[in-house]
Amino acid sequence: MLSYCHLSYNGELMPIVACGINHKTAPIALRERVVFAPEKIPLYLSDLINNENIPEAVLISTCNRTELYCHTDNIEQAMDWFLKQHAVAEEVLRPVLYCHTNEEAVQHMISVACGLDSLVLGEPQILGQMKEAFSESCAAGSVRTTFHRLFQQIFSVAKEVRTHTSLGACPVSIASTAVNLIKQVSERALNESSILLLGAGDTIELVLRHLKNHNPKEIIIINRDREKSKLLATQYEGESYAFSDLSKILKKVDVVISATASPTPIITKEMLSEIHQSLILVDLAVPRDIDDAVRDLSHIKLFSVDDLKTIVQKHLHGREHAADKAREVITEKTKDFMSWVHAIDKVASTIRAYRKQMEGLCEEELTKSLRQLHQGEDAVEVLTGFARALTNKLLHLPTVHLREEVS
Repeated sequence: MLSYCHLSYNGELMPIVACGINHKTAPIALRERVVFAPEKIPLYLSDLINNENIPEAVLISTCNRTELYCHTDNIEQAMDWFLKQHAVAEEVLRPVLYCHTNEEAVQHMISVACGLDSLVLGEPQILGQMKEAFSESCAAGSVRTTFHRLFQQIFSVAKEVRTHTSLGACPVSIASTAVNLIKQVSERALNESSILLLGAGDTIELVLRHLKNHNPKEIIIINRDREKSKLLATQYEGESYAFSDLSKILKKVDVVISATASPTPIITKEMLSEIHQSLILVDLAVPRDIDDAVRDLSHIKLFSVDDLKTIVQKHLHGREHAADKAREVITEKTKDFMSWVHAIDKVASTIRAYRKQMEGLCEEELTKSLRQLHQGEDAVEVLTGFARALTNKLLHLPTVHLREEVS
């Protein structure tokens, strides 16, 4: 059954809303404090549906952004909810919080899926993250007709952009950028380097794919779930160590690339104070895996996601034209979706008006019949007359329209 939950208050469409923070509005020191923990996403969505009266919602939290997409007639309420979910003072978070509605919101969401709003222009990983967020919302019951249609449009446009523009021809990711950064700042070649990868998720696997082309001297993988690290180590000809071996391994490697889901730093300044060799650390996690105080150590070079911006800018040349073509597609498809929304709204408005009219006719005939019964008229005749009169009135308007169509 179609759900017309997008219909609005005060005779207008209930807004589609996209609000949040990203790498353009907030530094990593703030972004790492504003995250939706993956294991708690169903609880957040349940709260939105049951306590905030928001019928449709999707939450996404990545290293570059934390955003709420929702369908609500109270935009301020949605923004206030977002602000209250994090241990950050409102006066700190509100100035960096953006909010888009309706066409702007849809255009923003599609741009995110296409990688046009990413730190690395056109990076493909965000599409998978959005699909996962959508799937979680479907499972939580926070997706209805409008958002189901919207996200199918989003994924379709993202596929079209990657297929028909050069953004998809040579995809660049945070992982590939990290590897390029190491090549630039390291004093030794990658094929002479021992590299520790901390984590075993999608980002680390992407790093491994890019490292494979450079034949590092040694690849070591450490993850809390040892089985995952063993699987990756086997696949990419590396070695897997237990998490308890981390301090020991740090003393023998040249490079560390980290991307875990830990809520607190895993590598601290104290751990690295005992290390004397030069060490390059690239932290791709948000919240960060490596304590920022590590930067104080002279033999350490630490880079966070935000530090990759400089190298990213060098890869923008030649991709902006493709991005412009992608934006043209996004603008066109956004208008198509909003046209569908307005068409559905028009149909629903017509149904509501017709229903109200029919209820009025029914009430009129019922009042007339009750008066006849109180006057002592025969009940069978009264009910028969009521049924005949109501049927004629209910069929009158559709009959007139049908005759007009064939005349």
